[in-house]
Amino acid sequence: MARLDARIVTILDERARLARQVRELRRNQAPALPVGDHAAIRELVERSSGDMPKDALRDVLGAVFAAGLALELPVKVAFVGPEGGAGHAAARSRFGSGESMLVPADSAVDALEEVSRKRAEFAVVPFETSTEGPLQPTIQALMTRDLRIAEMVDNDFALHLVSRTGTLGPTLGPTLGPTLGPTLGPTLGEVSKLYGTAADHALCRRFIERLASHVAVVPVASPRLACELAAGESGAAAIAGEAVAASFGLEIATRDVRDAESARVRYAIAGTRPSARTTDEATSFVFSVQDAPGSLLDVLRVFADRGIRLTKIHSHPSDGSNWSYLFYAEASGHFTDRSLVTAFEEIKRMTRLFKLLGSYPAR
Repeated sequence: MARLDARIVTILDERARLARQVRELRRNQAPALPVGDHAAIRELVERSSGDMPKDALRDVLGAVFAAGLALELPVKVAFVGPEGGAGHAAARSRFGSGESMLVPADSAVDALEEVSRKRAEFAVVPFETSTEGPLQPTIQALMTRDLRIAEMVDNDFALHLVSRTGTLGPTLGPTLGPTLGPTLGPTLGEVSKLYGTAADHALCRRFIERLASHVAVVPVASPRLACELAAGESGAAAIAGEAVAASFGLEIATRDVRDAESARVRYAIAGTRPSARTTDEATSFVFSVQDAPGSLLDVLRVFADRGIRLTKIHSHPSDGSNWSYLFYAEASGHFTDRSLVTAFEEIKRMTRLFKLLGSYPAR
């Protein structure tokens, strides 16, 4: 097994050298995401014997590809939220944590503005949640900028209870054990202070409520600061993601302490260049219909007549207008497909507003 581990390191070093060679070959080209990465990972997972669990193999390959992209495409990327948060994790999952520069922004508007002003090549912004659907602020921000969605990233960002030892000590075990049950594991303990951001505390409200009488809950500005403080204090723990916790030498005491109903988030990667074609794409767009009976039906019929599959359609209030709505939709195919080109041309003549947001691998 040790010999295999050494071979893995040798192969990864060779892959990193090749990534740097690709970087040199593309030095004078505009930065563009390699859209075939996800398909390549899927194919590799399918080719595996199954001895390595597929989910674990997918995670490993994703990390390898992200680390390689950081060497191949060392660009500046704006993400939403604090360092160590969910937006940061989504950016790291695609662009790695090596030579790429990941820059925090307060909102999707701010992140996209960094790209519009050419201070960053890409923005990673929250686009859709499992509870709210497509996020109106992000869609509105994309509508007012000449940017395109190049990729979507599904990132199930888990929050853990972390400490210096990975356990919570013996002191509180007998007291909290019956109350907290198996959620905290066999070793409960002596935590007098719990650091975390207010947003992360809200996602773990039920878990924290069961600790509240024994632990001082201290809100801080970022997960990184929470971990830094927990690493430096005896009897302190933090709520944070695994990557930022590991960077401070903290270990997981209790895995995924989020409330059960916590939303999953899909992130959009937006840039100035549209994505290239692959074998399976989806296209997002926004439109508003005329104020006449059957207007929406007329638009939908355009897609049906061409055999185009609409996979999603949502309505949103239109900013600055009096009780009018925009429709966000996703269709199968790339925006350069002939069927979509002709459909969009016809829809532009039928609607008050039409905006193409971009095409990206459908996964």
